[in-house]
Amino acid sequence: MVVNSTPSRRHQVFELPPQTLDITEYQLFHGRCDCCSLVSQGQLPRDTPSGQIGPRLMSQIAVLAGQYHLSLNKIRQLLQDQYGTTFSIGALSEVQGRVSSMLTPVHQALKAHIQKSSIIHADETTHPRNDDQSTRWLWLMASDDAVFQNVRFSRSQDNAKHLLGEQKISVIVTDQCASYNWLDPARHQFCLAHVKRNLQQMADYSGGGLTARLGAKLVLMVSCIFRTQHRFEQRRR
Repeated sequence: MVVNSTPSRRHQVFELPPQTLDITEYQLFHGRCDCCSLVSQGQLPRDTPSGQIGPRLMSQIAVLAGQYHLSLNKIRQLLQDQYGTTFSIGALSEVQGRVSSMLTPVHQALKAHIQKSSIIHADETTHPRNDDQSTRWLWLMASDDAVFQNVRFSRSQDNAKHLLGEQKISVIVTDQCASYNWLDPARHQFCLAHVKRNLQQMADYSGGGLTARLGAKLVLMVSCIFRTQHRFEQRRR
């Protein structure tokens, strides 16, 4: 019988591995010298976390809160369901504070780097936080090689200045929000994607007539600009 070297059929099954929590206990002992009565005590290894939550679990808690917007109560319940271990709300809150402190220098360095870019894209959008009734705003600033995000409590001009800093060298591309009206018009450009969206609203005007016809023609013009730019970028590659 001749067996082919390649399988005639492939069947894959994806399954989660058993969810277990790796718990390491350090036991420190001390002793007293019979001769000099000096007391010696064991020390923890240098790489031992100071708290009861290790770095990988700290990272998961930070992601659950920051990326997936879970409340402390929901994170606590999720960890209990997954691993059968309960952490206090205070311990989880402390983890968020520690991770935030660790990331702050990198976060600020990223902000300073983008503020020095020749072209900066800025935007702001609502940022829901669980069942919180107050509206928060996610501010975004991007250059060719980096992205910076910051959650603020309003869409005000002060927050726009906090994001962009005192701009004198960069060309800033934004939507038509009034929060950016303080920028130098010579270095302030409206995002064409937002402009096209507004023109599309004209083209879709239910009343038709001149408004809809002008809107349709303007949408076609802007679309041509996008196609030209895309072809130019493809040729550069």
